[in-house]
This record gives sequence, C-alpha cells and structure tokens, in this order.
Amino acid sequence: MTERKTIRLDLRHRRAALGEDDQAAASMAVMARLARVPILRNAGLVAGYRAVRGELDIDAALILLRERGAGVTVPRVNGEHLEFVRWNPDQSVAAGSFGIPEPQEGAVIALGLHDVVLAPLVAFDGTGSRLGQGGGFYDRALAQCGESRPTVIGIAHSFQQVDSIPAEAWDIRIDAVVTEEEVVEFRPGALDPAI
Repeated sequence: MTERKTIRLDLRHRRAALGEDDQAAASMAVMARLARVPILRNAGLVAGYRAVRGELDIDAALILLRERGAGVTVPRVNGEHLEFVRWNPDQSVAAGSFGIPEPQEGAVIALGLHDVVLAPLVAFDGTGSRLGQGGGFYDRALAQCGESRPTVIGIAHSFQQVDSIPAEAWDIRIDAVVTEEEVVEFRPGALDPAI
C-alpha cells in the first residue's frame, strides 16, 4: 500500500470515529474562523462543498456568505470533472456518484471566475500539500483555471495535518487552511482582502 493510501485510510477512519457533538463543535469553530478571514469579507463568488463522511460541515458559513451578498457554488461531478453550480440552501439535491448531495438545477459557473474555493480534504501538511479523496477532481478543476486560479482554502480538523504528503506531479497546493484551532497561510498574503 502506498503512503498516500495509508494516510487516507488512517485519517478517514479518525474522521468517521468522531461523535456528532465533536463534529458539530468543530464545524462551529471553523465557521467562526471563516467569518474572520479577510478575503471572504468581500468575495464576490465562493465555491464551497457539501460535507460527507466526517468532513466539516460548512453550510452555515455558506449561508452567511450568501447573506453578505456573495454568490456561492458547490461542486457536482460530471464524468471525470467537477462543475460548480450556484447554490442556495433550499434547492433540490440528490446523491451524486460519490453519495455527495449535489444540486439538481442551477447555473454552472466556471471555477476560474471564483474568488475563493473552500475545499474539503483528507490530509494536509505544513507546506500546503493537500490530499483529497483520491479522484483528482479538485486538482483537475484548478489546473484548468491556469493563472486565474482562485485562492484555495482547505477546511479540515486539526488532526488531519500530517508531517509530509508525498507529492504527485498533478497536485495543486492549497493557499491556506482553516481548522477548528487555527487559520494558517501557506502563501503569504493569500487571505488578504481581494481588491
């Protein structure tokens, strides 16, 4: 088994073992930290996600962003790619190919038009390397943005930080991470307000 697979299995197990109260408390702490991230205060368009299998639930933060006037999208799998669909908390959803609640209707907006991506992850390290679920969906989507790539903020439990993630050629680093304990910038200035 490769080191990446070992890390994934271990951290997926740790996430799944969290009780509802611990998950809810961590999600609330992350929401409070996200509310203070400067770039999110005036972001026009933010890509979020719908939490599954122990990922931190950021629905409350997405609702707050909408109330502040930001557009919010969430991903929907389309073949081997992610498309980002305008989201509101009342729209109809259905379980997608990975059991993730995906919007059934809504405008698809190119990822390169977003200011910020709030990305789930399985593990991260101190350099901003991100280990996702293993399908490479976020890496492919971000690679298509080229130079107009939005700021990528990973969302994770603090225990998801590992010493090092073996890099693959297609991996795209996150610019920052928000956990229940802290906000860390890997690219200096990444969280400064958008101009």
